[in-house]
Amino acid sequence: MKMLNVIGVVVLLIGLGAAVILYGQDRAVNTDSNGDWKDSTLSLTESKANTRNIELYGGKLQVLMVKCVEWLGQPKSRAIIIATASAFVALACFLAARRRRACSP
Repeated sequence: MKMLNVIGVVVLLIGLGAAVILYGQDRAVNTDSNGDWKDSTLSLTESKANTRNIELYGGKLQVLMVKCVEWLGQPKSRAIIIATASAFVALACFLAARRRRACSP
């Protein structure tokens, strides 16, 4: 029971620490650039012509998938995913420890 609580705390701290580090790296990269773009290129969905071609050949779902893949490629979104996943794993550990405590005499 106590071991599950310790595992939950460790997972939560490591996950949140990794998320903070990733988020900090993203802010450092964005502040170092001179212009508006990180690497002076457009993404696939930032050009109307590209968006129209993607929609023409793949439909609106394809445009949504391209935007989703671009969002997942950003360090800020990875930080959000890592923090959320670590919180859920820690919550599962805490709930399992609580259930074990309630079941044991």
